[in-house]
Amino acid sequence: MSNNKNKDDNNRPITSSPASTVSGKTSVSEDVDQSLPNNLVCEELQLAINKEASENDLTQAINRCKELILENFECSIERKWLVRHLIELRLRKQEHREAMADPQHPGNKSSGVSNRTIKGHHLKLQPLLKTATHPYCDHCTGTIWSVVQAWYMCDDCGYCCHYKCMSSIVRECAHVVACERGQYELRICPEIGMAEQKYLCAECGTQLVLNKEWSDIRRCDYNGLYYCSACHWNSSAIIPARVIHNWDLDPRSVSQSSLQILKVTADRPLINLEKLNPQLFTRIQELNLVKRLRKELQGIRKYLLVCRRANEEHLIWKCDRPHLIENLDMYSLQDLVDTHSGDLPSKLHNFVDIYTKHIKVDCEVCKGRGHICEVCKNEEVLFPFVISAFVCQNCKAVFHKSCMERKNNECPRCLRIRKRFESELESINDEDK
Repeated sequence: MSNNKNKDDNNRPITSSPASTVSGKTSVSEDVDQSLPNNLVCEELQLAINKEASENDLTQAINRCKELILENFECSIERKWLVRHLIELRLRKQEHREAMADPQHPGNKSSGVSNRTIKGHHLKLQPLLKTATHPYCDHCTGTIWSVVQAWYMCDDCGYCCHYKCMSSIVRECAHVVACERGQYELRICPEIGMAEQKYLCAECGTQLVLNKEWSDIRRCDYNGLYYCSACHWNSSAIIPARVIHNWDLDPRSVSQSSLQILKVTADRPLINLEKLNPQLFTRIQELNLVKRLRKELQGIRKYLLVCRRANEEHLIWKCDRPHLIENLDMYSLQDLVDTHSGDLPSKLHNFVDIYTKHIKVDCEVCKGRGHICEVCKNEEVLFPFVISAFVCQNCKAVFHKSCMERKNNECPRCLRIRKRFESELESINDEDK
C-alpha cells in the first residue's frame, strides 16, 4: 500500500519542501508524543492544558513547567513533553499579550475578525487545533504553532501566515495571478539577469548580496527571476515549458510564488499541445494514444448527451476531467504528467469501456442509433467513434474502413445521390426542350 502511495506522490507535478531556514528540521511536536504522560496527569490544571487561561495563569503554568523539567530525568519522555509544552505556553502568553494590545486581533472574541481580503487572498482564520505537523508562514518562514497562534490561510491558493504578518503581505494571490494571465510561461527559464533586477529579490525587494563563501540568492526555474531565501524555499515543481518543448518532467527549483501558481493551475486545461508542439504526438507513443482515446470519447459524448438514460445515470459526470472529452487539443499539466506515468491512458481506456458498454449493450435507444455498412451489408452495428469506422464528411454515412479502401474511399451514398441529382437534372433539361 505504501509503495502505491509513493508512486502517486511521484506523479504529482508539485513537490513542496519547507523553508531553507528550517530545512531538515521538524517541529517539536513531530518528535514528541502528543498524549500527556501518565505521571503528569495530576499536573494538568496547573499546566493550563486545554483551558482558557489569563496571562497570570499562563505565567504560573510556565513557572511550574520549568520546575517539572528540572525534576525529570534528561531525555525522558516526560521531560521532552514538558519542553514542548513550555514552548507552547510561552507562545500562548505572547499571543495573549498581542490580543490585549490589538482590538482587531482574532484572539479577541469581540473583534469578529475571521475573514480578510489582502492582495487578492481570501484569508480565513484557522482553528486552534493540535496537529502532528505545523505549517510554515509564507511571509516570515517561521513555524505556525497552530495550537496557540492565530493564523490565516487563503481559500484559493493555500497561502498561510501568522496574524501578525498579515499587514506585511506582498505576494499576490496565485489564483488571481493565474486567472489574469490565463496561460503558463512558455519560455524555458527566461532569465533576465540580476543586474536587470537591480540585485533585489523579485518578490519582497530585499537586497541580494553576492558572497563567494556563502550566497543566499536563488533562481526560479519557472520565471527565471532571482529571490531571497525567504521567498524561495528550494521547493521543486515540474516546469510546463520544459514539458511542452522537451518532454522533460524532472522537477526543478522554483520560488514559493511560482510553486503556488503551479499548484493552482495543475488541473486547469491551459496547454494547447497541438498548437505549441505537434511533433510530440509523433515522438511520444503515450501522447498519441491519449489523443486517439480522446477523439473516440468525443464521438461517444455525442451519443451520451442525447440519451435520457445516460443523463439520469450521470455517465458523463463520471469523468473527473471533463475537458478530456469536450475537446481534443487542451491539456492540463497534470494530464501530461499522468500521460508520462501511464495513468491517463488507462483511465481513458476505462471510460471508453464504460461508455461503449452503455451504447452497444445496455441502452436500446443508443444501440438503435448505430449504422449498417452499405458496402458489405454486415449485420454488425457500426458506430462512428470506433477505430474501424470510416465516416463520410459529406453525408456522415458510416462504413468499415476496410470496405471503403476497396471502394477507393468513394462513398456509395454520395455517389448514389449524385447520380440521382444528375438524372433529375437531365429529365428537367429534356422537358425544357
